Amino acid sequence: MERSALAATASADRHERATRSSKAWIANEDDRDMATVHDAAQAGISQAEAMQVVKCTTRFATVMCVIIAIVKIGVYMYTKAEVVRTSALDSIGDLVANMISLYTGYRMANPDSRRYPAGQGKFQSIGCLVFSMLMFTLMFGNALGNVESLLESKDDIGMKSITRFFCQTEGLGGDFKDWHKDIDCKADEYEWKKSGDEIDNPLIPFFLQNGDDAEKEWAQDMDKDQEKITRKELAELISAYENKAESWQELKEQNTVLALCATYKFCLWLFCVLYAIPKSGSSVLVALATDKRNDFVCTTTVIIATFFAATATDFVENFMSEDKVDPFVSFCLSIFIMYSWAGLMIEHLTILSQETANTQYCEGIMTEIQNLLQGSPCSVDSKDVKIYQSGAGNTIEATLVVSSASTHFSEVAKVREMVEKKLARLEDVERVLVFTAMPTATLHG
Repeated sequence: MERSALAATASADRHERATRSSKAWIANEDDRDMATVHDAAQAGISQAEAMQVVKCTTRFATVMCVIIAIVKIGVYMYTKAEVVRTSALDSIGDLVANMISLYTGYRMANPDSRRYPAGQGKFQSIGCLVFSMLMFTLMFGNALGNVESLLESKDDIGMKSITRFFCQTEGLGGDFKDWHKDIDCKADEYEWKKSGDEIDNPLIPFFLQNGDDAEKEWAQDMDKDQEKITRKELAELISAYENKAESWQELKEQNTVLALCATYKFCLWLFCVLYAIPKSGSSVLVALATDKRNDFVCTTTVIIATFFAATATDFVENFMSEDKVDPFVSFCLSIFIMYSWAGLMIEHLTILSQETANTQYCEGIMTEIQNLLQGSPCSVDSKDVKIYQSGAGNTIEATLVVSSASTHFSEVAKVREMVEKKLARLEDVERVLVFTAMPTATLHG
């Protein structure tokens, strides 16, 4: 079929939507195939080859969604890091969104004209809208949890428990007596004295002899000024004990997994940009490439930020405590993910609101209708043509005005049928409704 300016406009519009909403690659297979055929035709590419490239790429991306979601859940169960939880929620969202698209595709492939006389074109948009709103809300709740972690005070329950214990050892002899005298024990209040005798740090020989590899490394790296400490400092050290070596090992394992995920996304983005998109001209793959590029940038930023915070602790401490880095990075990631899902939400809100198609597309449709009506007993005015988004495509409503009251009905019916068939073949057209009307003068006469 000869490509027209209308086809070029429709293709450009699909590509623009794809760059605006990266999650738009998650669609049912029928809509994906239709868009692929039109994009390939517009780019002058073999439709069969384009279809093969798009199907293989999107199916691979869907399978990887499953694998990555499972891996991230496992990493979160191991590290309990907030940033990993946030990333895992996003991967689960992509997976469930694909499942919803499969279901809506199945429902739309089995039309029920009795229950849905206007068609089921909005079924996918409703499903995507509900889920994108759910994901946006979920990430908003996750962001609030991150803010709570940033604002909450440091847990001092351990310190209070140790202090209370030694307050209750007043009747015991030996070293308990020395510990007890360093504490002011009042009713319901237990406070360490501001000064106290220094003792040898018992944690160093204990961990060197009985600790695991990470604890031995931590004991060896302990500062020289910590070899002699007061009993209060020892209690604080024990209550806030966090094995730096073990934390560093967990961070390396966590970021190794995230780096593998980022590498996959970078490779898939490169594949789409350098091979798949030139071979298919597909707007679906443009959205997929945009999504993976954004994910790669975001995941890489998380890795760099967490490693920097762990290695440049003195610099980071000028802005926030070390334990606040994880919730802060997670909060930033939550905001970015909310933005991604908001794009999909806005896209389907636009479809459900039946917004007018873009101006160039409407002008192209109007030109097509006027060309079809040349030499016929009917005419049309621009105010009698409505073109609006109704699903994967657009709905066209046109009212043809019969030139003369003496025109035979069968002749008008042929014109209407011809217009319906011709318009239905145009790109991004989901439904065509053609009506006829007599001239206003004839009606009043």
